[in-house]
Amino acid sequence: MTTTVHKTQTRETREPADASQKPRALAKHRQILDSARVLFLDQGFDATSMDAIAREAGVSKATLYVHFDDKDDLLLALVSEECKRFGPKTLWRDHGGRIDLRAELHAIGTKFLEAFLDQRGLAVHRLVMSCASRYPRVAEVFMKSGPERCDTEMAAFLRAAQAQGLLDIPDIGMAATQFLSLIQGKEILKWTLSMKAPSPARHRALIENGINVFLAAYERRPTAVKQTRRKPAKAPARR
Repeated sequence: MTTTVHKTQTRETREPADASQKPRALAKHRQILDSARVLFLDQGFDATSMDAIAREAGVSKATLYVHFDDKDDLLLALVSEECKRFGPKTLWRDHGGRIDLRAELHAIGTKFLEAFLDQRGLAVHRLVMSCASRYPRVAEVFMKSGPERCDTEMAAFLRAAQAQGLLDIPDIGMAATQFLSLIQGKEILKWTLSMKAPSPARHRALIENGINVFLAAYERRPTAVKQTRRKPAKAPARR
C-alpha cells in the first residue's frame, strides 16, 4: 500500500515524537540538504531527480519525503540556508563612534563583493538565477536574504553618516542601492555568466571609483564663508 504525503501536512507534525530520535532526524535532514546541494550545483535543478538525491544521500525515498514535500520544497530550503551561510556578510554595524566615511564605505564595498568572489556563493547565485522565473518563492527568499538585506544595512550606514553631518542625501533608500550598484558594475553579471572574474586590481578600482562617484554626489561640503565687502568710503563733498 502506497503512503501519500500531503502538501498540507506541516513540517512540525512530521518530526519524530521521541526526543531521542531528533538528533538522528536532524542528521538525515543535513545529509539530504548536502546531497541536494552537490547535485543541484553540479547538474542543475531540472536535471536532478528526487531519486538521485535519495541515492546521493544514502536514504530511502520515503525518508526523503518525510523531510521535504517535493523538489521545490528542497530547493527553497537549500537557497534559504545558502543565502544565510554564504551570502554577503553583515555590511555595517553601528559602533556608536565617529564615522570615517571613506574607510567605512571601502569596508562595506569589500564585504559586499567578497560573496560573489567566493566560488560557492557564486554557484548558488547561478542556481537562483536559473530557477527564479519559474519559482517565485525562491526569488523572494533570495532577495530578502541578499539584496534587500544589503540595501537595509547600507541605508542604516548612510542614515548614521548623515546624522553626523557627513552626507546630504534626499532619498536614503535610493542612495543605498546606487552605492552597491556603483561598486559592482557589470562584474556580478559577468561572474554569473561564467566569464572571467576581475583581478584584485580591478576589484579595488571598482570600489575606489564607486566611492569617488558616490561622494561627489552626496558628501556634504563645508559651507563657504561669505566675506562682506566693505562699501568704499564716500569722497568728501567739494565746496
